[in-house]
Amino acid sequence: MQSLKRLKANSQYIDILNETLSDIFAAIQSSTIGLPSETNFKGLFDDMRLNANILGNSTIEKNKKLYEVLLAIQSFKFDISESSIDMFGDAYEYLIAMYASNACKSGGEFFTPQEISRLLALLTTYDKDKVNKIYDPACDSGSLLLQVLKVLGQDNIIQGIFGQEIM
Repeated sequence: MQSLKRLKANSQYIDILNETLSDIFAAIQSSTIGLPSETNFKGLFDDMRLNANILGNSTIEKNKKLYEVLLAIQSFKFDISESSIDMFGDAYEYLIAMYASNACKSGGEFFTPQEISRLLALLTTYDKDKVNKIYDPACDSGSLLLQVLKVLGQDNIIQGIFGQEIM
């Protein structure tokens, strides 16, 4: 929070926020060159359009919008002990869905949409307040397990959730 407050106090940095973020993304990607994680980071930020017109008409408007996004992200509690499973589960499911939609274009794997997983979770847990455990023998991304966790709540699944992937 402090660094963003300092950033706002010194508006010259907000004026070049898009350039600064672009440099940061490039530095992150280049820092992995020659490391085992290089392939994971290669092209990771290629679709980040920091100068997209949807952000604003002028560079200043775009940078102000980017600043607002950073402030919003900063308000999230990323410590799992201080956050609910919902934020991490929703972010995970969104990213998996985006990956799956892109993978399908190139013959990728199957993915159960969040809405279908939610329906299955509601049907499976109908008329139940508590269960001993949840098991999915073909969990793949874990979407169904996450939905059951959301429907019942972590405290209402006594022994936990379990899944495996059949190859």
